[in-house]
Amino acid sequence: PEGKAYHAHFKPLLSVEQLIAHLKAKGVNFDLCSESKAAEYLQNKTYYFKIAAYRTLFQKRVGGERDGQYVGLDFGHLVELASVDRKLRYTLLPMTLDVEHFARTKLMHRVEENPEEDGYGIVADYMTSLNHDNRRRRLAEINMLEPDAYCGDLVRKYRDDMPAWVFLELISFGSFIDFYLFCAQRWGDSNMNEEHYMLRSVKAARNACAHSSNMVNGFGSNLEAVPPTPASISHALSVAGFSRRVRTSKMSNPRLQQIATLLFLHARLVPEGTSKARAKADLKALSSDMANVLSDLSGNDAVRSSFDFLMTLFEKWF
Repeated sequence: PEGKAYHAHFKPLLSVEQLIAHLKAKGVNFDLCSESKAAEYLQNKTYYFKIAAYRTLFQKRVGGERDGQYVGLDFGHLVELASVDRKLRYTLLPMTLDVEHFARTKLMHRVEENPEEDGYGIVADYMTSLNHDNRRRRLAEINMLEPDAYCGDLVRKYRDDMPAWVFLELISFGSFIDFYLFCAQRWGDSNMNEEHYMLRSVKAARNACAHSSNMVNGFGSNLEAVPPTPASISHALSVAGFSRRVRTSKMSNPRLQQIATLLFLHARLVPEGTSKARAKADLKALSSDMANVLSDLSGNDAVRSSFDFLMTLFEKWF
């Protein structure tokens, strides 16, 4: 249009019809899902970049006339993987909220049960332990809530003399994790210290779920630069029947490691009750959905091995 400058880009914007043609050129079939249904799906249900991300789970041909084309990939497979990925996120997100709630509850109970704590000194000592920049960030985080309809009254009432039970209501999950580590070190509690590292993984999984980030598309890649698996989780995986090779392989994948950590910490912190029952029911339904996808993708090693790993954890730990 007149008055606007457009530049050539590496990945130009394409129409739905052009995107389907692009997929066909890459070897994607439309047997399980017709081209017309694929076009409708892309127009009404999602956008190309999000669903095309699952192509990373499929191998490409090397050499010959079809060099670079995907092997055994149908558009219907992408739809199935996107669906199960969404169900995975919807299952895990409330579990991350459970873990955060019961971790905060555990910490508060520890404060209440400790005769050396009055609930106020521990917050003051924590704030004093922070360097200038971190202390300023914590204070800014709390002060920003003053206009908030839910927490503003707490900020105004307790800003200058804040007990732990109010502090826990106001700080973010990330700040809480840092406070959890401070308390673990203050009390010399090695289990809480280990849980602090697990909570970091839970937070990462929570953010991915809450922001609708694709998760399944990264199940086929392993990275060396992942945090070491906590000893208690390694032991639990061994008890669940996983060999050292499988444990090393799956926990080298950051997404699978985060999910496994969430499952472990949920089983460890969340007591029997409605939260646990809901998680069990959701995981059972998710496992059924994963099994249905595997019936169509049993020859895909990346999908099969990662889904089998998670489905076994659902069964063994819940």
